[in-house]
Amino acid sequence: MNLTPQQQSVLLALTTEWQTPAQIADQLQVAPENLSDVNQSLKELLHEGLAQVNPVVFGLYRLTALGTHKKAEVCENQ
Repeated sequence: MNLTPQQQSVLLALTTEWQTPAQIADQLQVAPENLSDVNQSLKELLHEGLAQVNPVVFGLYRLTALGTHKKAEVCENQ
């Protein structure tokens, strides 16, 4: 899967700990115009299996094992 620059930024900001989109946005090198950009990237990463949503607490996201692997690939290519 080829990630857009925005998706790569969000992926690199994600960790294995649960985070809100606002926390993720705060970590981005280039601040997005608004949280909807982060939310859209999160939806796309969820669809690809790179991130997961907390099933108990609404609005929390973290990396999956596949996402951790992809994050390492992105870091190597930068």
